[in-house]
Amino acid sequence: MDLFDQQIIPVPLAEGRKSHMVFWPNWLKAQPADRLLARAIAEIPWRQDMISIAGTRLAVPRLQNWFGPPNTSYTYSGIRLAATAFPDWMDAVRVSVEESTGHAFNRALVNYYRDGQDSVDWHADDEASLGSEPLIASVSLGVERDFQLRHSETKEKLYITLPHGSLLLMGRGMQEHWQHRIAKVKGLNLPRVNFTFRYMRP
Repeated sequence: MDLFDQQIIPVPLAEGRKSHMVFWPNWLKAQPADRLLARAIAEIPWRQDMISIAGTRLAVPRLQNWFGPPNTSYTYSGIRLAATAFPDWMDAVRVSVEESTGHAFNRALVNYYRDGQDSVDWHADDEASLGSEPLIASVSLGVERDFQLRHSETKEKLYITLPHGSLLLMGRGMQEHWQHRIAKVKGLNLPRVNFTFRYMRP
């Protein structure tokens, strides 16, 4: 883990307030990242949920699962995800993310983008269960995808390419003032797995 290859990206919020993202493009070296990607794809009990859009039930365009303490859950966009306990190997990733960022995390939403047709549309991780001004730490594995951000009021946009083995920390206030997405990519046939670590009060 190359903690010295760290970039601070300033981000405007509103009324003069500012936040930032911290980006480690080479957080994991290639071989550990390769092993983690293969293990995640093979061992996570992936699920494909359904979502209602304008009254139509559609399959979520990616696979996912939610990890945390037993008998807890996470709900977004009408989808309720019962928690799967962290396996030891994933808990080791969580601890490493805590050590790198200096912040505690106890939940993770993990997404599996099987190819370029899998995506996530504009949204913010601003559910009340995540508390006020949540921090989100994102570990990216697999093919590079563009992480697109859009300010909710000014519509300013930012783009960050997320390499295999990278870590991105989204700072406080970003979920209130910015949305983000992973758009579809034509002709892309390679997978990506994304661990998004969060903290929720017990």
